[in-house]
Amino acid sequence: MKDREVGLIRGFLLCLRDSDAVRSQTSRWKRSLLVFSSGVCLEIAALPYLAWMLGFEISWYGWLLTSLFVPLGLLGLYASKFGNDRFVEWLLVVPKLDLPF
Repeated sequence: MKDREVGLIRGFLLCLRDSDAVRSQTSRWKRSLLVFSSGVCLEIAALPYLAWMLGFEISWYGWLLTSLFVPLGLLGLYASKFGNDRFVEWLLVVPKLDLPF
């Protein structure tokens, strides 16, 4: 990894804070960050299934969480493999959320 490339967890937080810094990273880094973010979404979506398999009662809120995060995670994984660079960047960067830290 090059010195100017940011780690994945810092990059995950950088998407919320500084969209220009994310745009300036390499295509490979953006795709890696999208795979990481998609994995996080799929893990969140798997929580109600895990709780259900362990015997906990799950309300409809948990299944709503799953129904929202599974498509998001799958879209991110698909885009990181087959999407063009503009689409990958569009999925990562939310310019209206440039939060001042």
